[in-house]
Amino acid sequence: MRDEELKERIQEVLTSNYRVYGARKIWRELNRQGHAVARCTVERLMRELGITGAVRAARRRSPRCPAGRPARRWPPLRPIPRHPGPGPGQQRMDGGPNCS
Repeated sequence: MRDEELKERIQEVLTSNYRVYGARKIWRELNRQGHAVARCTVERLMRELGITGAVRAARRRSPRCPAGRPARRWPPLRPIPRHPGPGPGQQRMDGGPNCS
């Protein structure tokens, strides 16, 4: 008997809000109006009624970089020098100190 009354209330809340409310917002609105009801009950009744809230569209991801942002190159085109060599343009390959 209570489920039938709540189903009517859920339908009222849904139609008064352009049929975009999901279970959480309907549950909050019902509690605001003074109808003490659990959220899982609202979810169950919405499933029985075949009601779903509005679903947002997936965000489109562009293959291009946004304006003002340089293209990211990965992996790097050249090795990043970790140990500077004794002179300009030279790099130690052993990773340790230079031995003469």
